Amino acid sequence: MMNPINNLNAERILSTITDDGAWCWFADPRALRHVNVATGSDKTYIGYIDVAGSIQAFQYDHATHEHKQVRVRAGFQEDDHNNPTFLALPDGRVMIFYSEHSSSPYFYYRVTTQPDDLATLGPEKIIDTMGYGNTTYPSPFVMTDQPGYFYLLWRGVHWHPTVARFSLPDQVGDVSCDMEPKQIVDSREDEHETGKRPYAKYVSNGKDKIMMTYTYTHPDNMNPNSLYYSYLDVNTLTLHGADGHQLADLNREPLKLNNHETDPAYLVDRQPDTRNWNWDIAIDREGYPVILFVRINEQKDRHHYCYAKWSGSEWRITQLADGGRWFHQNDQREHCYSGGMTLDHADPSTVYLSIPSRGKYGDDIFEIHQFVIADDGAIAQSYQVTENSAKNNVRPFVVRNASKDDSYYLIWMHGDYYYWDHTQGRLGYTTGLWTLT
Repeated sequence: MMNPINNLNAERILSTITDDGAWCWFADPRALRHVNVATGSDKTYIGYIDVAGSIQAFQYDHATHEHKQVRVRAGFQEDDHNNPTFLALPDGRVMIFYSEHSSSPYFYYRVTTQPDDLATLGPEKIIDTMGYGNTTYPSPFVMTDQPGYFYLLWRGVHWHPTVARFSLPDQVGDVSCDMEPKQIVDSREDEHETGKRPYAKYVSNGKDKIMMTYTYTHPDNMNPNSLYYSYLDVNTLTLHGADGHQLADLNREPLKLNNHETDPAYLVDRQPDTRNWNWDIAIDREGYPVILFVRINEQKDRHHYCYAKWSGSEWRITQLADGGRWFHQNDQREHCYSGGMTLDHADPSTVYLSIPSRGKYGDDIFEIHQFVIADDGAIAQSYQVTENSAKNNVRPFVVRNASKDDSYYLIWMHGDYYYWDHTQGRLGYTTGLWTLT
């Protein structure tokens, strides 16, 4: 299906990647452009889960314009939390991770047998995290200060952010755990508490730091719900605030969270009667973190989008837009589900937002908008990317390493959405993925 578009680029059109696909926003990268200098390959990989619970991947070759569709795993758990994530390995092979939604202590992964080509995926293999919690939201990183390894972060120990280090896959795709999983933060008031669930987003400088932003818990469960930032030094396994001071040594214990924290280099935002939830984190040209988050009111029917940037001494917060209320058609559950936001990680001054907008189908269809944020935090530019849509456009994502003029630069979910679970006769995520080409 093709429709004209006149915003990001007058020559571009809206194009459907799939009519049957969804993703959550806490496992990344969901889509990745990888240029392999050694082989000359230039491809984009896009992952999602369909309503049958199959893990799917889409591959686009920028040189030949060839498309490939690869089913990574059939008959998986029918849950949009389970979208796959990608890791481009130093030898050019591509690794895909996926897991169930906190119902088993296993990560599943596959590695291509040839560089660059998802059609050559090897057999499915398992990372066993038994004893370190169940698995959700795999986020992998390769760090140049730690050659021969990759880091995997996920929601694991006690339902909290967790990190482990593994050897890079060998010739047959096997890996080994080089560093036992470590809980990063702990929001429990005592060791027997089970209800707290911090939500984390991660980004790496590719060398020695993994930056992260995380909440105190799920916004449904706490009001106010604080939002934090810290970075992990992978060489020392110490956790630091934005100004560099040490917060915790993970070799000893996780960082104990305090929902009344006031440390300005650590606490990003805490407002009375406000439920914070994080959407993205990137690194600006100065090496400082940029964070997207939403402030949700007590009743959960007003979602306000915010942009936070570390200035070197404080968090500068820009209120971006009124995000309306929850985007989906289910009035009974998940009222903290905003339409969503994403940063262009190559240029974090550029933000894409899903905002309820007026069009020929009414006032409350969620459309994609682009904002450009000036150095002083002001909104320098804004325009609407999609318009007059019959159904919602939500959970946008800028493909990692992509440029604005690329095909498959910006991707989002389009369609009707009722719930993250599509099992047991439930009506769940009846969406597709759309892009600009």
